Amino acid sequence: MFARPKFERYGDLRWVKVNTADKVLQAEVLLKGESEPVTISSAKYRLETKGKKSLLILYDIQISKEWAQNLLEDRFQELPIAIPEFVSSLLG
Repeated sequence: MFARPKFERYGDLRWVKVNTADKVLQAEVLLKGESEPVTISSAKYRLETKGKKSLLILYDIQISKEWAQNLLEDRFQELPIAIPEFVSSLLG
């Protein structure tokens, strides 16, 4: 529920699956202007706290679009996302 508003500008977050034991998530997003969804087949995560902020750090992301995979590998090896404290406790 908390993640959907973060994606509204870009498209529709269709689903998210989280494996808290292995700290891996999967997701599917239908981006605006696209007819086919983008699948995140695997993204590892870790939780960090900076001051009073809880962060979900995504890394080693595997995505279905080749150009996006290349962009992630070249420029965004880690993606920090601010999350509410209750989400942090659920994912930890």
